[in-house]
Amino acid sequence: MKPYPEVAKILRFTKIEHTAFSLPLIFTGAYLGAGQRFPSLGVLLLITLAALGARVFGMAFNRIFDRHIDAANPRTAQRELPSGQITVSRAVAVALTGLLIYLVACALLGPLCLKLSWIPIGPLLGYSLLKRFTPLCHFGIGLCMALAPLGAFVATAGHLHFTLPSILFALFVFFWLSGADIIYALMDMDSDRRSGVHSLPAHLGATSAMQVAAMVHTLALVGLVLILMIGKGGALAWFSVGLAASIFTLMYVPAIPVGVRFFPISTLAGIVGALVPILAQIH
Repeated sequence: MKPYPEVAKILRFTKIEHTAFSLPLIFTGAYLGAGQRFPSLGVLLLITLAALGARVFGMAFNRIFDRHIDAANPRTAQRELPSGQITVSRAVAVALTGLLIYLVACALLGPLCLKLSWIPIGPLLGYSLLKRFTPLCHFGIGLCMALAPLGAFVATAGHLHFTLPSILFALFVFFWLSGADIIYALMDMDSDRRSGVHSLPAHLGATSAMQVAAMVHTLALVGLVLILMIGKGGALAWFSVGLAASIFTLMYVPAIPVGVRFFPISTLAGIVGALVPILAQIH
């Protein structure tokens, strides 16, 4: 029975369950790459494994790099690394295991995917370091997530000739998550200022940071509208854009706790947004 608490700690450490909520975005990229149809179950499984491995790798190193920052923040001081529940060496082993899973899945998806597999590794390693240098750090995690549907596109298309809807969808993902991360950083604004951590809320203040997030999310919605205009989607597709916009507005309701605005509300906005390129083909 002893190993199970260790497994539970590792699962909490990597927040692995959140991978499930990014999969609709990734599957939409795969759908677009396969010629606006869904690929085989085997391909979707390999794409899922690649996404899982990449998340474990990125999240583990994010926690490793941020362990001293987390220790100084009352909200994060009880995370597994700063509280001593997991050692740094164990965390590195978890990260490298995730990297191995990612690389094996890429290799099984084909030579092109393996050849390009190094591209997301840099952003996954570096996004958490950006907060030490620039308040634009939120766009680093947006870039990481935007690369995922593009990678899924390549996995199913077998080439790098991205379609305009696939590029617009990647931009939606980029702006969606970047804006959500700005809102998420509101929880740590005071701690970031004390620790010298750069974030837009710490740099601009809560009100101005929220205004920037709203502009970023507006760009995300513009991306969805352009996808619909290209696909000439019908009423159901336009309804999905309206629903996504309505969910986005909930992220700006002060009465809703910031943590809830980030998860699950922003997650739901992303999932609804992932439906738009698919529904755009329904007239």
